[in-house]
Parts: sequence; structure tokens; C-alpha cells
Amino acid sequence: MYEVIHYFTDLQDNEYPYNAGDAFPRGGLTVSEERLKELSSSNNRQRKPLIKYIEDEFAFSDNDIIFEEKEDKKYTKTDIQRMSKDDLVSLASEIGIEGAEEMNGADLKRELIEHFEL
Repeated sequence: MYEVIHYFTDLQDNEYPYNAGDAFPRGGLTVSEERLKELSSSNNRQRKPLIKYIEDEFAFSDNDIIFEEKEDKKYTKTDIQRMSKDDLVSLASEIGIEGAEEMNGADLKRELIEHFEL
């Protein structure tokens, strides 16, 4: 299983938008090993890894597999300060900060630092 680490639109899937934290590929879509390598490296249009491999975490209950969400990534103040505006907007939107697209970088950083209590 792969997790999106930076927002992108998949040019090979009718520009389907992926936000940080989304699973890749979306349900029902099969992608090649070559495509996975491209998106998990800097050999793509954004020149940075867009997805990362994560191991599935699961537990068994009455013969059913129940997938548990991984713990949210922990951010430091330095992580937030070093993020690009696009990454700040993506993260802010992901955690429910409204109006992130209209905020400037400094305001986004301040909101995220406050949200994560850093």
C-alpha cells in the first residue's frame, strides 16, 4: 500500500486529485510498478517523491480483516517552517483548517503550529 505525501493530480488517471494522506492508487485502479517507482522518486513533474510505501496494519476479528489507520504523522515546528506553500495548503486542508487556499504562507504556518501545539 502507498500513501500520498504531497498533493498531486494523477495525469494518467484523468487528473484525479490526491491529497497528502490519501491511499494510492484509489480503489479500483491498478498502476504499474514503473508508475509506482516514478511517483515514489523525484523522477516526475514535481521533481520530488509524491507517494511512499507503507505496510498495512491489520487486526483480525471474526475472520474479517479490519484495517486500522496509522497514527498521524508528527510534525515539528521546523517541519512546518520548511514546507512549501502548496504543502502547507494541502496539510491545512487535510486537517480541516478552512480557507487555507486564501491564506498566505506565514498565516498558514502560524495556524498549523497552533493546531499541532508546537
